[in-house]
Amino acid sequence: MTKLQFRKLAVSTIGVVIAISGVYTASAAHAALDRPGKFSIALIGDMPYDAKGQNQTPAVISAINSSSVRFTLFDGDTMSGKGDKCEDAAYARIKSDFFQKFTNQIFYSVGDNEWVDCDRALKGGFDPATRLALVRSTYFGTAGKYISLGNSTLNTSVLRDKTYPEMQMFSYKGITVIIPHIPGSANNSAVATPAFKTYNDKATDGDDAEYKARDAANVAWINKGFEKAKADNSLGVIVVAQANMDWEGYLRDLAAPNNENTAAYANVKQALLTNTIKFKRPVLLQNGDEHWYQLDMPMNETGGKLVEKDKGSLVENFTRVQTFGSGFNHWVELQIDPKNPNLWTFVPHIINSNLDTHTPLS
Repeated sequence: MTKLQFRKLAVSTIGVVIAISGVYTASAAHAALDRPGKFSIALIGDMPYDAKGQNQTPAVISAINSSSVRFTLFDGDTMSGKGDKCEDAAYARIKSDFFQKFTNQIFYSVGDNEWVDCDRALKGGFDPATRLALVRSTYFGTAGKYISLGNSTLNTSVLRDKTYPEMQMFSYKGITVIIPHIPGSANNSAVATPAFKTYNDKATDGDDAEYKARDAANVAWINKGFEKAKADNSLGVIVVAQANMDWEGYLRDLAAPNNENTAAYANVKQALLTNTIKFKRPVLLQNGDEHWYQLDMPMNETGGKLVEKDKGSLVENFTRVQTFGSGFNHWVELQIDPKNPNLWTFVPHIINSNLDTHTPLS
């Protein structure tokens, strides 16, 4: 198997267990022996989404609730970007019919379909800024009145940014979780045709002032999260974001007008690279956006700068998992074992009732 083939490893079969991670020092591995035991987290995204997802998501939630996971990490996109309207009532309904159906706490990293894309005519032509304000007030609250999603609260302190309450971080049993706000649709950066694809039915899209302020806040939040991980002597870090940040440049390099302004993720990706190299222990990036399950190691560097595709040096302690989503409504169990030098083990759980019927060629 070549390095590129290994990096593109993806799993979608029932019952397959994949262990993939970085390498860390013997002293760190020795310290792990004194840590609490193995535990699991549920990883999901891009649901309940459209009518199909709303029919199938209850089975996903039921399976997670019946499992032994401690909490769920949800990487955004609660609604479809192509039909679900961003009406006020939709947000309250999603909170009650989705988030509050989880037995344990669920942590939410905001996607683009619930605010960035709401200016699309088929989603009601709303001002994205008003929809983002509604996302914050419905799911996150404000200082002193923060909202906890799910029906129980994890026994740990969750830190939140005062300006961006959706940005969260916490440490649990030797793992630090960092949740910035990195949505798809070019991170809400200002784009215009023909230079790049827009994400609505207009010639221009996005808001550079909003994007630049939040992008700087995301970098600062990631830096702060890794500082916390170091201070807590964490064995590993999980970063949860909605966007597929185009690690290999394929979306950017598509022929116009389908090429995407994925340079809008450059600052966040560099922050992840710099901190991952310094941290030296396993780092996991969870994202959604593309809906199919994929597991890879997409971070390469030369001289501390990112290098795409199969060039440069592999950053061996960085792993990326892309979760199931709309059209493929299943979930991934992340098993964390401090005594395992790989730390992470991934178990895709296929919901049989959500499988489509396959018709072979005659």
